[in-house]
Amino acid sequence: MSNPVNKVGITFGIILAIYYILFNCTIFFTDLTLFANKFVGFFTMAIVIIIGVLTVYFARKKAGGYVTFREAFTPYLLTITIGITVNYIVYNILFNLVDPSAKNIINTELYNMLIHTLDNSGLPQEQINDQLEKAKDISQFDPKAQIFMWAGSILRNSILGLLLAAIFKNKSEFTLQQDNTQKEA
Repeated sequence: MSNPVNKVGITFGIILAIYYILFNCTIFFTDLTLFANKFVGFFTMAIVIIIGVLTVYFARKKAGGYVTFREAFTPYLLTITIGITVNYIVYNILFNLVDPSAKNIINTELYNMLIHTLDNSGLPQEQINDQLEKAKDISQFDPKAQIFMWAGSILRNSILGLLLAAIFKNKSEFTLQQDNTQKEA
């Protein structure tokens, strides 16, 4: 990676990875039920957004103040991919190697949260029972579920990255191609 803008993405990816390591370990060893807490999820989402904004901002600064859409989005995508990948690796180490019995606590908390959400949804009781029956068989710790959650996290966060890249871009790739074509002629 000789591109200094991409190095910004890698640097912030490592920062996000360190955050996830410390955050997951702290929650794991203090109160497992916080993994299923909505507010903890919103807090983590806010941290990811802040790090994402900083990534694109510093990438723009590193590029001399002018970036294309791609130059703004690439470091963001690097940051998110590194951070989320480390997050899922640490998550799996904690729940599959350190204390596999902790999975039951999380699955129970998530099931109780689903019950509460469905009860407040206004759905007919038959549909609620059907959803709860399906949820009993789902474990978020299965490898297939983990891969889908990893990919979904990257995809969701990439949408934010596309928005940030559009906001921070101030140089058009099409203008650059036209300028280069005119200089060659």
